Amino acid sequence: MAEKTTIHIVEEPKRQELKQACYGIIGCMQEVHNQLGAGLPEYIYQEALTTELEAAGYIVYKELEYHPLYKGKEMKAYLKMDLVVESSIGRIIIECKALTQLTEREHYQTFGYLRGTGWPVAILVNFGAYPKAQIERYYMNNGQIEVF
Repeated sequence: MAEKTTIHIVEEPKRQELKQACYGIIGCMQEVHNQLGAGLPEYIYQEALTTELEAAGYIVYKELEYHPLYKGKEMKAYLKMDLVVESSIGRIIIECKALTQLTEREHYQTFGYLRGTGWPVAILVNFGAYPKAQIERYYMNNGQIEVF
């Protein structure tokens, strides 16, 4: 059985740096939810978010495939992330959902992307939540997942 992931809170001032780097991205997520509301399929939100992010000047990769390393060797298998955005702190993974409620499955998927890529930040957004989109931000710090 898999070990439960313990989440810690990012310490200041790193917390403020990460929040600032994600501020515009989260604004785009909120705009998509304001325009579309809840109840649509996930792929609709992904396309709308891609459009919104690109309009805001972000470089966005949709369904980016990444080959993780195993014992220093690139695997043939790959992770396929909904969206990846270039930012001042590196690549930010965006995992989009359209569910009434997030479960451990969605969290573990997001945490797996952080561990598999080694990239610093992932944002899990649930457009199915009402009345506002549910947005969770995670930071990988020396192999430990932290929330900010």
